[in-house]
Amino acid sequence: MRRWLVLLGVVACAYVLIVSGSLTSFFANAETDHIREPEYQRYWAELFGRDALVNYQLNYDCGHYLLVAEPDLTPELLMVSPRYMEQTVHAMQLEPRLDDVILMQGEVAASCPDCQNHFWIGEQDGCVAIWQGKDRATAVFLQRFEDMSVARLPMEVQQQLRQGIVVHSEDELAQVLEGLDR
Repeated sequence: MRRWLVLLGVVACAYVLIVSGSLTSFFANAETDHIREPEYQRYWAELFGRDALVNYQLNYDCGHYLLVAEPDLTPELLMVSPRYMEQTVHAMQLEPRLDDVILMQGEVAASCPDCQNHFWIGEQDGCVAIWQGKDRATAVFLQRFEDMSVARLPMEVQQQLRQGIVVHSEDELAQVLEGLDR
């Protein structure tokens, strides 16, 4: 009988804790206690206040830029390993402030995510060459193949190379280059 009273008391206490929300909030805090925000987020919060909205303008080599809110900033967007993200963010320049919106601006030495799967195959100094990017004018030069002379290719292919052959993946790029090398 005594065991039943103790068990009933434990169940009643658990019920009261669950209904009041105390037990749920205890477990929610226990799950997130080990999660730490990155150092740069704490740094900006101390510098500008917790209510400040920090945005990043990432200027890529291809000429495009991307505006990113702080929670969405990833090492992949910065083209760095997670180990170097902190250093990259601290190197950014602070733009003039508008109310509680802070704009950090930084250069990214790579093509933007949108341009990374677009390649141009063309001619440079009589050789086959490749660029990365959507727009030919802003594409980033990658490589010139000295052993692939444009002059030895059929006239039709030479004309295509002068205009630029656009491919949309690294696999497609490899296939086209392999076809030109035959």
